[in-house]
Amino acid sequence: KVSLEFEKGKVTAIVGPSGAGKTTLVNLILGLFEPTRGVIAVDGVTLKEYKLETWHSRVGFVSQEPFIYHSTISENIVFSRNAYSQESITRAAQIANAHGFISELPQGYETMVGDRGMKLSSGQQQRICIARAVLDEPEVLIFDEATSSLDTLSEKQVQEAIGSVSSNRTVIIIAHRLSTIEHADKIVVLEDGQVIEEGSHQELLSRNGQYSRLATSHN
Repeated sequence: KVSLEFEKGKVTAIVGPSGAGKTTLVNLILGLFEPTRGVIAVDGVTLKEYKLETWHSRVGFVSQEPFIYHSTISENIVFSRNAYSQESITRAAQIANAHGFISELPQGYETMVGDRGMKLSSGQQQRICIARAVLDEPEVLIFDEATSSLDTLSEKQVQEAIGSVSSNRTVIIIAHRLSTIEHADKIVVLEDGQVIEEGSHQELLSRNGQYSRLATSHN
């Protein structure tokens, strides 16, 4: 009994305690699960009518744990897909707020990052993953607790990256830290698989409901 709308050019955040259904919701949006009732539609076309591969080509996904392999920065952004120009790679890195630190590395985009990206900070790794997600210029971007394991400075840098990629895209943020989503256009509070609140950060705080309690407990 969940009815939600994710608007283009807007950031929608999903919050709620563990087990509320946040991950299930993401899996439904990605088409990995099918709803037992009702439909998921994109621009009026149900997800069932899409080939899964076609739908996934329109979606960028950034998970909680950045996956970086022992190769160059460029190769980590391209991530075994078809050939991309250096211009495209650089543009994706700029959008992801990563070009600055990459340019300062010894070999720039050709710098080897070490096993599991050991030469990069966690915030830098996550921004590489955001660049990877936007390289194909997806229409929908999903961030699944993408800042939950970062320190405050790294979180701020990744938040800025999320802000810069949000223009003209449908952005969905699954959040653990409420500081990540204060500026979201809409916040949806889930509990036991139900939407119990919906609104902006300020609207939800003023209602003194579950979101307000979550915000108080995080401070």
